[in-house]
Amino acid sequence: MGFDIYIVKVGTSVLSDGKGISEEAIKNISYQICDLIDERRRFILVSSGAILSGITVLGLNTTPQKLKLTEKQVCASIGQPYLMSLYEKYFREKGIVTAQILLTEEDLANKITYKNVWRTMKALLERNVVPIVNENDAVSVRELLPVNPYVPDDVRFGDNDRLSAIIASKVKGKMLIFLSDVDGYYETAPDGSKKLVKEIKVLNNAMFKYARGQGSFGRGGMKSKLEAAKIVAETGIPVVIANGRRPNIIKDILNGVEVGTRILPVKRS
Repeated sequence: MGFDIYIVKVGTSVLSDGKGISEEAIKNISYQICDLIDERRRFILVSSGAILSGITVLGLNTTPQKLKLTEKQVCASIGQPYLMSLYEKYFREKGIVTAQILLTEEDLANKITYKNVWRTMKALLERNVVPIVNENDAVSVRELLPVNPYVPDDVRFGDNDRLSAIIASKVKGKMLIFLSDVDGYYETAPDGSKKLVKEIKVLNNAMFKYARGQGSFGRGGMKSKLEAAKIVAETGIPVVIANGRRPNIIKDILNGVEVGTRILPVKRS
């Protein structure tokens, strides 16, 4: 393939307006990616938000974390097509075609479906189509049930942070970008103050210890992103964690603007 592949993972918190799914946020992300696509660049968008979209469609006054398992699956089933309809609308306005790919751990653990996933994704990218990937929340219950012993560790994921890391590593991405509702990874000083870490050369245990856990809208959190970043960095791919609500954030990252937290790839011998 004669182009670089950028993987952009968008968290539910970025797509939320505090009550439900934000169409304006989806428009912003879609337009940025469309404006950056050219002969040298292709994008894979890993987007959370199906459950919150379902909550929005049903008019529920709650958050994804407060729902029981079956309620989450119901909302995901209703919300995923609505979420995709919004992405499709705004990508189409810019002349870009999108494709939906829903995955579970079992899909990547099975040798046949594993090969089919990557063959399909490669063919989509060659046709300048943007694959929009999400964990199949309608059938996947990884976050609430014990680990499936038949799923190998290298394809195991319980949230879209790790899923995006698996994808980035497999397609040998140019960069993995995590868009969250914070500016990046913050270091906590002894006096309790916090400072944005602009660059991380080596991820150590202390960073994982102080990373914030999941929020009210998503299953991930900073710890999940750092764990996923470690997977990707060890394959030689840089990672950026940044605020997805900031205007033109993806453009700034690709243009080398100093934003967010950049995690450097491990140097290969």
